[in-house]
Amino acid sequence: MEKVIVLEEGADLDALSSAYGLLLIYPESKLLKPRWLSRKASEVFKDFMHLFRLTQDPPQEFELILTDTQNYQIYLEEFKDRVKDVIIYDHHPTRIDGVKGKLEQVGSATTLVVEELMAKDMDISPESATLLSFGIYEDTGFLSYEGTTARDARALAWLLEKGVNLRLVRKYLSDTLSKEQIDILSKHLQSIESLFLNGKKVIIASVKSEEYQPDVLRILYELKEVKEASALFVIVSAGHKTYVFGRSIKEEFDVSKVLEYIGGGGHAFASATKLEGVDAERIKSILTSLLEGKKVMLKVKDVMTSPAFVLHQGTLISDAILELSQRNFAGAPVVDDTGKLVGIVYKKNLLRAVKHYPDKPVKDFMVEEFHTLTPEDFIWKAEEILSRYGEKLIPVVDKDRLVGVVTRLDLLYSMRQQTERLKAYERKVELPFKVAQISREVGLIAGTFGFKAYLVGGAVRDILLKKDVWDVDFVIEGDAIKVAQVLAQKYGLTFHPFPEFGTAHIKLKDLKLEFATTRRETYPHPGAYPLVEYASLREDLLRRDFTINAMAISVNSEDFGTLIDYFGGLKDLKDRLIRVLHPLSFVEDPVRILRALRFAGRLGFKLSKSTERLLKNAVLLGLISSAPKGRIMNEVRLALREERILEILELYRKYGVLEQVFKGIKWSSKLEERLMNLRNVIAWHKIQFPKEVIDYGWVYLLVLLKDTDVQEGRAFLTEISAPAWVRETYEQIKMHYKDVTKKLFTARKNSEIYLSLKDKPLPFILLLMTEDSLKEKVKLYLEKLRSVKVDVEKFKGLTGRNLGEAIEKEKMRVMDE
Repeated sequence: MEKVIVLEEGADLDALSSAYGLLLIYPESKLLKPRWLSRKASEVFKDFMHLFRLTQDPPQEFELILTDTQNYQIYLEEFKDRVKDVIIYDHHPTRIDGVKGKLEQVGSATTLVVEELMAKDMDISPESATLLSFGIYEDTGFLSYEGTTARDARALAWLLEKGVNLRLVRKYLSDTLSKEQIDILSKHLQSIESLFLNGKKVIIASVKSEEYQPDVLRILYELKEVKEASALFVIVSAGHKTYVFGRSIKEEFDVSKVLEYIGGGGHAFASATKLEGVDAERIKSILTSLLEGKKVMLKVKDVMTSPAFVLHQGTLISDAILELSQRNFAGAPVVDDTGKLVGIVYKKNLLRAVKHYPDKPVKDFMVEEFHTLTPEDFIWKAEEILSRYGEKLIPVVDKDRLVGVVTRLDLLYSMRQQTERLKAYERKVELPFKVAQISREVGLIAGTFGFKAYLVGGAVRDILLKKDVWDVDFVIEGDAIKVAQVLAQKYGLTFHPFPEFGTAHIKLKDLKLEFATTRRETYPHPGAYPLVEYASLREDLLRRDFTINAMAISVNSEDFGTLIDYFGGLKDLKDRLIRVLHPLSFVEDPVRILRALRFAGRLGFKLSKSTERLLKNAVLLGLISSAPKGRIMNEVRLALREERILEILELYRKYGVLEQVFKGIKWSSKLEERLMNLRNVIAWHKIQFPKEVIDYGWVYLLVLLKDTDVQEGRAFLTEISAPAWVRETYEQIKMHYKDVTKKLFTARKNSEIYLSLKDKPLPFILLLMTEDSLKEKVKLYLEKLRSVKVDVEKFKGLTGRNLGEAIEKEKMRVMDE
């Protein structure tokens, strides 16, 4: 049977060299052409490609060979039923049942492969020996790293006997850092933090980028601070994947004991794991807690609700609704007479059914296809299920026995616990003068009560982007209403408190000030209005939508102007990225789908890869329809006020949101062309008639609704609470647009153009300008015809209606002349 060797994304030289050796051992094998490699491995592969037997696509059936990895499950999922056997060569020994190969603790995976070549007494060329030596030299640091064994030295000695070209070894494995590598480090290195544990120095480095930077580990290895440490942990966040590496620098720290808690494999000197959907900041907080010996909730068994509340399949719908309502549960597992799990039932579905089938059992309305977890699964597997499939609860099963359930609230609680150790990135920021003045006052007032005060949210983002700030949000670790009240009294201002939310509003000249007590929010069900509890600043920021909106600036006297960034918001701002704070963000609040696209359109940013993936899942699940209509419409109204509304609408279309929000709208090339034309019309109108101010966002909406069913259009405008002039214009469009278009098209005299348009509202007229064939005629009307004046002295003696008619007649005569 054919064999296919597969390398992990970003594979290093050791993986590439050992893969080449396996091609020598298994003549019937081929290497699946790597998607991308580390920089050094990529250089070597390019220059030595002629030695590799490559394939672009594996056959229908094959044996999978992996090297320098134990993560074979992802390849079984990728290739489905095509893999008939698995062979692994890895120098991070962990027992893996049901696979062949060699899993032994040496310094390099290539060593294991070379040992087999030695055993076969295989004659290899100097070029082959050189290529194989690269892997051993790199992964053992020229036989100097901890974890290097005598076996590595013997394998290298055999290769030297075969004629290794040491000049090429120096060329490809030079230890000097290039400008490119230094740039990589300076751009993507989030932080380096040192911990001192029982006299040992342990360094945690965090690296973040949209693409995996496989060279970063070796670059960090060269830092003086790292060389003097006992151990190094590197967290590399790339897209929606996070790679975690542990390296023991001195023979006194077992990195595998730490990483095994998060699913890592390896040995005392080198360990690693790859996670999906778990961000770098969270992993850093978890690692810090683990290194300090603290217990962290990482397994399903740590967060599940147990024992689970269950319903018997024979329970009547009406009784089930009562049971769920009394416990405030959205759903429950369903069991049969033997206690076996047979389904899940949701209260929302039962409420729909009870009117027609009050005496039916729940088994007739339960969901029979669902996911389950085991107590030993990591909680990020539960997060993946909830974010990808939208399930509200997941049963936990141990040996076919239901032992608990996991809900969104369970996972959100565990996330809060896992970020407790998170430290903020801090730097000084200069505030705009008008904001700085009032911020100092707020800080002083808060200080008199022993409170802490911070500037947060959009104001912080816009200050960092050097934009004007008009809406200023403060959060107070204490009593926000009390601080706002004292400030209002000092300036003689009216303040508006909202005690139920712990907030207050004040208007100061051209600034809108909002005060809120730091809080955490939980959503009873997707899209619902949140339940509020008091919390710390970190938790208050954690509840926010995106990293760029989850930064704070201290306004307290002792550290005034200090930026506080827990989640990498500043880097995302520099990289022009919209990123959610956790994988359940869109499930928790689907309105964030629209907010993400609004901010991306407004700022010209992109969605991060992980955020884009989560957003697409949420849209496919139809989560927008589960959010309260009022909140969705409020978000749409905000979008319509944006200067870059056309970019936002394009993003709505791109991600399949447009038709979910604007019912009855069908996107087409004609509609897209009309919207683009409207943009040009509006630009022209702003310049030509600066005093004729209207809210242009609503005009874009009228374009979208122009060809919809009139009842659907009316309903939508009612739902969105559109202004009266918008609704009136819509009615005019539905009644007169076709007729006016026809009259204008056939008009030959200026007076005919004037009569067609004189009683029509301005938005209606701007829409007509999007028609290429009518544009010049409408332009003529707006620029000249509507402002034609005549000498009324000619009509002395006429009054009332007769005077009006005479003036109009004279106007048309002047126009036509």
